[in-house]
Amino acid sequence: MKIESVTAHAFGPLHDRTLPLAPGLTVVSGVNESAKSSWHAAIRAALCGEPSARHRPWQGESWRVTAMVSLASGEVVAVDRDLNDDSAPDVARRVGLDRTSFAATACVDQAQLLTVLDAADGLQEHLRRAAATAGTDGTVEQALKRLNAPVDALREARNRLREAETDLGVARREHVRYLELSARARLAAAARARLAVQEHAASMEALSARVARLTELQKRFGDSPPSGLAAQEELTHVVNRALAAWRAAPTPRVLTGPSAATLEGELEALPEFPVGETAVDDELRVVATAYETAAAVAAAHNERRPSPPTTAEPSVLRGLATRLDPAAGGRLTTASIEVDTARQIQDEAAAHAARSQVEADVAAARVHEIAVPNPFLRNALLALSCLTSVVGLLLFVVGQQLPAVGVLVAALVAGVGGVLSRGNAAQRNAAVAFAAERAAAATDARAVLFAADRALAEAEGQRAVASEAVRVHDEAAAQCAALGIPADRETLWRLANRAAWEAEHADLVSEVARTEKAVRVELAARGKVEAGMSVPDLLVDYETDCKVRARQALMAAQRPLLAQALEDRRLAESTVAEATVAHTRALALLRHAVTAIGGTGERPEDLLRAIAEWQRGWDRMLREAEEERNAWAELQNLLAEGTVNDLETTLSAAQTEHAALIETAARYAACDPVDPTLAPAADALAATVAELARKLPSVPDAEEAVQAAAAVLTEVTAEVEAIDLASRYLTAAREKVHSTIAPALETTLRTWLPLVTDGRYVDAAVDPQSLTVRVCSSSETWHQASRLSLGTAEQIYLLLRVALAQHLATEPCPLLLDDVTVQADDARTRAVLDLLLRLSEDRQIVLFAQETAVLEWARERLGERDVLHQLTPVAA
Repeated sequence: MKIESVTAHAFGPLHDRTLPLAPGLTVVSGVNESAKSSWHAAIRAALCGEPSARHRPWQGESWRVTAMVSLASGEVVAVDRDLNDDSAPDVARRVGLDRTSFAATACVDQAQLLTVLDAADGLQEHLRRAAATAGTDGTVEQALKRLNAPVDALREARNRLREAETDLGVARREHVRYLELSARARLAAAARARLAVQEHAASMEALSARVARLTELQKRFGDSPPSGLAAQEELTHVVNRALAAWRAAPTPRVLTGPSAATLEGELEALPEFPVGETAVDDELRVVATAYETAAAVAAAHNERRPSPPTTAEPSVLRGLATRLDPAAGGRLTTASIEVDTARQIQDEAAAHAARSQVEADVAAARVHEIAVPNPFLRNALLALSCLTSVVGLLLFVVGQQLPAVGVLVAALVAGVGGVLSRGNAAQRNAAVAFAAERAAAATDARAVLFAADRALAEAEGQRAVASEAVRVHDEAAAQCAALGIPADRETLWRLANRAAWEAEHADLVSEVARTEKAVRVELAARGKVEAGMSVPDLLVDYETDCKVRARQALMAAQRPLLAQALEDRRLAESTVAEATVAHTRALALLRHAVTAIGGTGERPEDLLRAIAEWQRGWDRMLREAEEERNAWAELQNLLAEGTVNDLETTLSAAQTEHAALIETAARYAACDPVDPTLAPAADALAATVAELARKLPSVPDAEEAVQAAAAVLTEVTAEVEAIDLASRYLTAAREKVHSTIAPALETTLRTWLPLVTDGRYVDAAVDPQSLTVRVCSSSETWHQASRLSLGTAEQIYLLLRVALAQHLATEPCPLLLDDVTVQADDARTRAVLDLLLRLSEDRQIVLFAQETAVLEWARERLGERDVLHQLTPVAA
């Protein structure tokens, strides 16, 4: 498998950036904060997912990486992984690994080489699976393939049980629904019967009211219609005509404002329209604007005249401006503080390292001082004590008291010596544990001292750079003082460019003269020719003339409006005269009508009041006559439907029908209360209940089907559990043979170990359970790899990771290495890099590094199948 390219669409500080990878060795170099670790994590996330939260994008919510991966089979896989909702497949499984084993072997994070020790337990499970798939236990595999559980029968039994349970649920729901619908249909029938009683009762009440009303009207009128009003109709017409004329007559309004004669005088006093321009011409405005702009630019440019004058050459002035750096002093102060801080940290680390080493030496010496307990001597003394005790007792028995006492004393001395010979074992064990702890602390202290030395060297380098910048700045400032010019970068650049400024100023002055001539030409074309006046004064004079003509034109423009106002005034005066005539005529008609009805009055309000009083009495008589006519019309309508005898016969039949409806409703007396809105649905509910009763499933039959399906499922489940137990025993037997992976790793380590350690270590042994590595030196002395120097341990476990990836993967797997040579010296760094270059001939390797030695090696040794990427710091 080879990774062709990785694109970080949104990953840590990276945004829409692509990193192409070579098929051989890809070296990615860069200083701190150039996103090396982010690229390393992005490649691993593209293949396996599950990135660390510290690599979330700096901006936005999107978190996405893509990659193009080609397999040994020729297939090209495009991976698009949304890390917020990761559903993409694990690409590492294409080569026989999973994301756990890939991270512990083929992917090495920054300064994390030794984590393979912590991952050993997780790797063992994968090692066993990998060994099994490689065919190391073919007989067990064949047995496992033949020992298949009846999955189809189990699934069919479970489906049959679910179907039976579903049918039972449906039967119970349908039965409940049938009961509910039956009750609802009875309620609907009750509502319909009661509603029929109520509606028929209302119709009977209406029929009874019609009979009573017909009887009343016949007694009132008999067979004679009412007499109408024929008098005073002519008088009503006179009053109505007068009121209509009064309401239609317009009220004369009072006119305000100037009269028509006044408007005629104002119209005659208006001036005529002026001759000439009333606003500044656009062409003149353009050339005037160009002139003003050119004059302003020339004046502003003149204010930037280079000063003070100097005889120094422009190249000298530019060199001084380049060397001036006012901020150099601040950087030197900051660098000095950082050097002092780093030196203090280095002193503390050195003191701590020395103290830790002394403590470790003292602890080791203490271990040597404590004698190693001899178990054989202890056992011999105890046996001698027992034997002499038996002899002493026998002497007491035979009466030899004095010899017996001597023998018993000797037995006591031998027993005390045997007991005391084991007394220093606990002390020695404690001393050994303490010595191991002090040795580990001394190793950690040396690592801290190494880091402090490197930080001090970097700080001193920064201070040297800042000091050189201060010296250059001071020399440039002294040279400026000697030349009599200020030590200012902007002033020096202006003095150096004086010739260019003078040429540019001459061009600006020429442009002012050209635009001034264009303005005078435009003004002369408009009658403004004054050689003694400046161009700005001529423009002001021309604009004043335009404003005067504009004011005169504005007054002349009022002539059409004033003429229209005169015409409107004349029309208004004519309308007022016509309204006055109509109002006088309507008032005369109103007075005539009041006189006709017998009233009096002169003012319009008195006349209207008299007419209103007369109308109120007339309206009352009209209402009474209208009521008589309506009652007579009602009587005729009732007689058209039938006589009183006919209506009484109909009422008697309705009472008989009402009694039958009450009897029908009494059958539903137990259904209180009833919703009247159910009445229209009575027939539909009855039909639904009948249809549901015809198709209603049997609940007991469904319960028996559930019990039968449950019994079948129990039998199939027992069979599956038995097969699963047999599979687990076979799998456990297969996994016992997987410890054969350790010899394969040892063989690979023996090949590579002398190359990266310059022949110091020539052999290796690997514990198959914990992946603990022991190495043998050229002097045939074995050492545990984790107790060697940090750089040597990292190199050994780097080889172990590569060997694991080579053994586990089904095809060559890419290696992702981040700063794997940071703890190695120059010789071992080149040896490791040479080995990686050899390994890249049959697998892809991506190496991230920040050391200058790695960069120089890459420029010297990389070939056509390799590539070097130099990263730059990302924007903050």
